[in-house]
Amino acid sequence: MVETENKPVVEINRPPANYPLMVIGGFVFLCLVAAIVLAAQAAAWPIMITVVFALVAAIAYIYFKSMSRPVGLENRLEWLPALTEVQKQNFALEVESIAATLQLDPWQTTELFTAYVVAEDLALRQVQQKYSAPMIRHLQVGGTPFDALIIGRDELVCVEVAFVVGPDVRQEKIDSMMKKLGTVKRFLAAQKLDTGLKLLIIVVTQLTPEEVEQLRSSLRKDRFLDSPVDFIDIELFDFEDLQRMYVSEN
Repeated sequence: MVETENKPVVEINRPPANYPLMVIGGFVFLCLVAAIVLAAQAAAWPIMITVVFALVAAIAYIYFKSMSRPVGLENRLEWLPALTEVQKQNFALEVESIAATLQLDPWQTTELFTAYVVAEDLALRQVQQKYSAPMIRHLQVGGTPFDALIIGRDELVCVEVAFVVGPDVRQEKIDSMMKKLGTVKRFLAAQKLDTGLKLLIIVVTQLTPEEVEQLRSSLRKDRFLDSPVDFIDIELFDFEDLQRMYVSEN
């Protein structure tokens, strides 16, 4: 299922620290320790033994309670930074594709490379602001690199960025995304990680409004028939809008 609606990718609820309970627990712990010391000094051995058992029971309860809590995906998933050479190759492929579309000479690709890096950075910033979700850039999971990963407690969102200067996303790039998702899905199954898996495609455009509509129409469901995941979210951002938002002073 392909979705282009603006909705949170990962919902993460972090319960606030219960400071009053922590203070009360610390106070009770100190009282039990003090009771043990006073009982020992007064040679009140039955009282001391009772308090010691109460303290041990409380510690055991807290320990086993914490062990029974489910561990979030962020603590179970094994990931590594994407290799620098892999990042360079990916950037080079994207820039070469855009240069071919624009029919640019090789010496003109330097500025295009800079524009691509800026576009990716600003788009990821916007997604991070929009969804208020923790995002780590340029990681690999199961040996598969992605532009970014959003690691929720029970859900992994793989993020891929595309910079287009025409009203279409190359089918080769879409097929590459599907293959990478398939690899990650098999890796998660091999690691016995029962977690949700989604793909977020960020498309940065430098198009007219009419071309943007053509682009939306081109991203049909039949372009993702081989998707190993059920949900694919697509976000479109205009490059000039991103620059005005994050770079331009006026």
